[in-house]
Amino acid sequence: MQPLLTLSNGLRVRLIHDPAAPRAAALIQLAAGSHHEPAQWPGLAHLLEHVVFAGSTGYQGDARLMSWAQAQGARLNATTLPTTTAWFFDIRATQLEQGLARLTDMLAQPLFARDAIQQEVAVIDAEYQLLSADASTLREAALSLAFNAPAALQRFHVGDAAHFGTDSAALQQALRDHHQHYFHGANLTLWLQGPQTLSELAALAERYAAPFPAGGTVSALPEALALQPARHFTLQLVDTPRLRFSFPLAGAPSLTLLRQLVTDKAPGSLLAALSERGYCDDAQLLMPYRSENGSVVSIEFQLTTVDASLCARVETLFCHWLRQLTAITQPQRQHYAALAQQQFCRLSPVDQLRERAFGFAPIAPGDWSEWQPLLAQLTAENMTRLRVVPQTEAKQQRVQGFTLSLKANQWPDAEADINLPVWQFYPRANDDNLPLLPAQQCCLPHIDPDAENGVLMLSPAVGNTLPQRWGHIIQASLRAIIAQCAHAGGSLVFSQRQGQWLLQLSGNHRVLLHTLDALLKQLQAIPASLRAQGERQFSRQQQQWRSDIAVRCLLNQLPQLIGGEAERQPVANGLPSLSWRAALYGGDIALAQAVSRLLTRFPGELNSIQLPVPPPLPDRASYHLPTDSQEAAVVLFCPLAEQTAACLAAWRMLALLFEPRFFQQLRVEKNLGYVVSCRFMSLAGEHGLLFAVQSPTHNVASITAHIRQFIAQMPQIIATLDVSDFAEKCAQLTESLHVLHPDRLEQCAELWLNQQSFAPPLTQQAIALLTIGGLKDDCQRLAQQQQRWWMLSNSDC
Repeated sequence: MQPLLTLSNGLRVRLIHDPAAPRAAALIQLAAGSHHEPAQWPGLAHLLEHVVFAGSTGYQGDARLMSWAQAQGARLNATTLPTTTAWFFDIRATQLEQGLARLTDMLAQPLFARDAIQQEVAVIDAEYQLLSADASTLREAALSLAFNAPAALQRFHVGDAAHFGTDSAALQQALRDHHQHYFHGANLTLWLQGPQTLSELAALAERYAAPFPAGGTVSALPEALALQPARHFTLQLVDTPRLRFSFPLAGAPSLTLLRQLVTDKAPGSLLAALSERGYCDDAQLLMPYRSENGSVVSIEFQLTTVDASLCARVETLFCHWLRQLTAITQPQRQHYAALAQQQFCRLSPVDQLRERAFGFAPIAPGDWSEWQPLLAQLTAENMTRLRVVPQTEAKQQRVQGFTLSLKANQWPDAEADINLPVWQFYPRANDDNLPLLPAQQCCLPHIDPDAENGVLMLSPAVGNTLPQRWGHIIQASLRAIIAQCAHAGGSLVFSQRQGQWLLQLSGNHRVLLHTLDALLKQLQAIPASLRAQGERQFSRQQQQWRSDIAVRCLLNQLPQLIGGEAERQPVANGLPSLSWRAALYGGDIALAQAVSRLLTRFPGELNSIQLPVPPPLPDRASYHLPTDSQEAAVVLFCPLAEQTAACLAAWRMLALLFEPRFFQQLRVEKNLGYVVSCRFMSLAGEHGLLFAVQSPTHNVASITAHIRQFIAQMPQIIATLDVSDFAEKCAQLTESLHVLHPDRLEQCAELWLNQQSFAPPLTQQAIALLTIGGLKDDCQRLAQQQQRWWMLSNSDC
């Protein structure tokens, strides 16, 4: 357990020493959320979460956390939940103190300027409009109808312009009152994580948490959860058919072990049984409500059809599986806990803090005592059920400020005559016999041979793109093998990274070879049922892309345009004919030889000699891609002017200079929209600068003009750049070359992706040659080469 301190003002501090981490993180959690806001001001807690970023007594303008953090390449965000609110960031470890100083000052001494309040009211109003069509938000709202307590569960809490009203003075005073009432030491917890020693982290907490006053009102616990007599519903949504079982729980028990078991896809698991019967493609465990006085856990299944009778069959299997969980042994629980810990360790520092504070924290030794009491609450008598279908006869009603087509209904009895499977829990005995190896072997680069476990990397060669449909088919076909590999102590991942599909396989000699043998057999003859599952997965992704916020829809389609997927003809049978690249990182010579022999069975051209290919160019000035959202969105990707390390260094430096200025000008000064972003990106092997804007008030032409104007003015801004500021950015860029992810799989992925691009990797020499004058010239080149720009929008006006 991480050390817990209590400061003189009552503020609690939790410290995590992570000696290998190159980055540090901070999170401040307030024990008050949307359920604590005044009834006359719905959305006030959400608005406060936003407005504090606008400036504080000690830090304003470019010095405030939002602007400063962007200039430092930090990640920061905040969230308002029913009973808690949190603000968090991660950053280079050397910058933790400066970030913490700004974070604590902005929360202890916010300015609450009226113009900033009105700006954030407009942002929240636009967010509310988006959420009104968001399927996951509407499912959460429907769930609240199953409870008659706490009453705040069904209250409107997002906020919008209508509820905030036009009396800016009254709204400003309400924010100040809410802040004064809750923001004191006893209601706050500070989390710090980094490579600093515990004593150094504690000293930072003592120094920067002092501005919060002691005393005040401690947030009262909300009412205990209580179910309604009518607790079973059908919701109409244009969405994947779903079935959600939810349970009210006493207190806030750890759900990490249960989530690991629910999401397991290995043979003998719940998901494997449901998938084999054609009932369900996937499942997730959610925590829609959490407080010290009661929580809600939901298990949501993605169904294969809208057939109502399917729900009873799924419930029968699910309830039978729940009963079997009471019998799993301590070694089995420890095994699943270890898998959860491995996944947790791969998260970024700030995501780890979020999980610890209000998510799925690592399983502590004391959590075992909660296991049987938790299972005792997961009963049919304590269950609420929600079925989600595209069409049903239902009346519209308002819930949490959203319009739902929903009806309460009688639930079918569980099926008694269903064939119940024999559930299997891990670990299980491993097969010690190694697979038979072909006589031939392929060319396989062996990078940094050592005695450690090897990591096999495999992805399409630069200039080759695996179509999205086939990526999802492969994912579906490998899911059981992926789970078995994890249970055996290895790791198999097939996912998209930087717009390209990437396979990573690691483990000891036996695990790696067994897993590679199994996946090669699977790819040579993908079963029809798994191909159908991949097709459904692909269709869901396409639907999600269309219904997502507009700017994200465009971003999702950009790698496909760059990779030329739209021009390729679909393949009816078998994997598309592509050129692939593979390499083995680490492992001994015997492993490399065995892997190279197995890979001769790979269904594709592997590590063949190819002439360099030029990066693709857009075939039109702009692409108009319609989205469900009517708000205007523009995405502009400006690739490197030339494929050299020097140009890559210049574009990386331009990104550091552009990002905070772009946000300041278009988001803060011009209030163009609530999505305003500029950053360096790598997509489908191409590097470049990415600009993204979405606006409820400006059209595409206006947004595009503002982006072009920003780019056009930047050469003059760079010409007046302070020498010390330029040197600091160069040092920041150089430091990034030496930062290695603490997780070995991520290290290998970063090294691999650096090699799989049109440009050579960034070098320290290229950074050392940067000058302000040269950077100005590069900026002008960027502005002049508009024929290379990839411009995407969701309308043509």
